[in-house]
Amino acid sequence: MSNEFNPKKIIDFEKDYYEILGISKESFPNGKNRQAKIKSSEILEAAFRKKARTCHPDFGGSKEAFLDIVRARRILEDPLLKGIYDQGYFEEVSFESEESGFEVDWSKVGTYRKGTPEDTIGFSLFLKICDNKENLRLVPAFFPSSLDHNYEWDWVIKEKNLKLVISIVNDENEVLRLTSGEDVNNSLPFKIYICIPRASLNMSRDNNQVLSPDGKTMIHGNITNVSYSDYTFLETTNLDTANHYIDNTLESDLLLFMSGENLQKFLPVTTGKQTKWLDSEQLKKYDNGKLSEILNMRSFEIVNDERAADFLDKI
Repeated sequence: MSNEFNPKKIIDFEKDYYEILGISKESFPNGKNRQAKIKSSEILEAAFRKKARTCHPDFGGSKEAFLDIVRARRILEDPLLKGIYDQGYFEEVSFESEESGFEVDWSKVGTYRKGTPEDTIGFSLFLKICDNKENLRLVPAFFPSSLDHNYEWDWVIKEKNLKLVISIVNDENEVLRLTSGEDVNNSLPFKIYICIPRASLNMSRDNNQVLSPDGKTMIHGNITNVSYSDYTFLETTNLDTANHYIDNTLESDLLLFMSGENLQKFLPVTTGKQTKWLDSEQLKKYDNGKLSEILNMRSFEIVNDERAADFLDKI
């Protein structure tokens, strides 16, 4: 399968993203200096909040309408994506200066680029945590600096073989999920995620398992979804929520986590009997059990039949 990124997953030229947000292209300031960027961001934020009051499903809108305004803000707020959209086609785009044209490498779109809203917000949160790193017992370990990186900022937890991560995730469905129950008017078009990564599998199954006549499970239902899970401290699309959490809750949550008590607090809520959490040993045990089930599926049933030999009379 090709690694070439499909730009149509980001930009749909059939849609008028300015009209979707209720603004005009002419309302944006000319120039590419810092003041112009701030003004453009303010215009987009105000338009997004106004539209969110009617487009979000919580206010009588629809999923599709809300995802449209998320996508519109995401594109028009990013200098690269806005330049391509305004240009009207997927070839070369020029931004920052008329002389700086380049071929777009679509495999890099969605990864780290300096100056994007994700970059600005991610670094502001990173520096806020660094200001309190001694009390939090954290050592700054990584921040993005090139196109080969994602929007992720890491710390090492002292005396633990673990890291704390802030990640900025562009996932429109996640934005829709998180804004249900949050302040939609103050939401960002991406998710702020604070977690401790771990290798654990969350497996969701359907209900088409094969049962024996006595009700014993012979084959489990098909696996419909498998995902790794993290110890999640915060998921939000609200910058104020993220800042408040870092100022007031992160330290106590880290102490609770490091004590080993109530780790369930940091795990995603799972529902239904078909979802299982497996560590590596449990996964090996499950695989061995699955193999054993397959090898022993053939069974024999003996039934007395007094007429079993009747076919001999017809020979």
